[in-house]
Amino acid sequence: MRLNSRRLRRRVLPVRNPGGVIGTATVVAPGLALTALHVITRDGPATLSVGEHARYPVAAVQSLPLAGYRDAGELARRSQRYAEHLTGGPVDHALSTVDLALLTVPGLPGPAVSPRGDPVSPGEHLVVPGYPGGYWSVNHGPVVGTDGADFAVRMLLGPGASGAPALDLHNRLAGVVTLDHHTATICVGPPLVSTFLYRFLTPRR
Repeated sequence: MRLNSRRLRRRVLPVRNPGGVIGTATVVAPGLALTALHVITRDGPATLSVGEHARYPVAAVQSLPLAGYRDAGELARRSQRYAEHLTGGPVDHALSTVDLALLTVPGLPGPAVSPRGDPVSPGEHLVVPGYPGGYWSVNHGPVVGTDGADFAVRMLLGPGASGAPALDLHNRLAGVVTLDHHTATICVGPPLVSTFLYRFLTPRR
C-alpha cells in the first residue's frame, strides 16, 4: 500500500470543540466530511470545527434514520444493535441509528476519499489514519471479524480516533471507526458507509 502522509492529512482531519480534539473526520466531497455520530452528539455545530487550528467551522450535522438505509436496512439494524450491545444500552453512542454523521463544513477543500462498496474479509489489511489522543498517527492492522454490517480490526486507538477512516489497499474508504473493544477497533462497514454517502451525495432529480 502506497501512503502519502501529506496527502492523507489533507483528507483526514481532526474534529474539535473548544476543549480540543474530540474525533476524526474524512473529506468525502468539497465542504463535506464524514465522522462517527457519537463524536458530535454533545456539541452543536456552533462549537465544532474541522482541521488543524480550528480552521473550518461546522455549519450543520446530518444523520440518517434507520429507515433511510432502505435495502441495507437489516444491516443498519444489526449495526445499531451491535453498538448497543457493546456500550451496554441505547446511550449517545447508539442514538437509535448507525453511528455515522455528515458534517457540512463551508470552505473545506478536497481531495476526497472514495468509498468502497464490497465488504471486507477476515485477514484483509487496512490502514487507519486519525487523531487518537489528539495527535496524528497512522495505524495498520488485519480485519479479525465481520458480520457484514460492522467489522473489527486488530488495533486499539483510544479517544480522538472515533470517526477515522479505515482505508483498503486502493486507498478506498472501507469503514469508519466507532469504538475500541478489548483488543480490536470496531468499524462500520462498506455497505453501510456507501449507502449513507449515496443518500447524501447523489444529486436528486
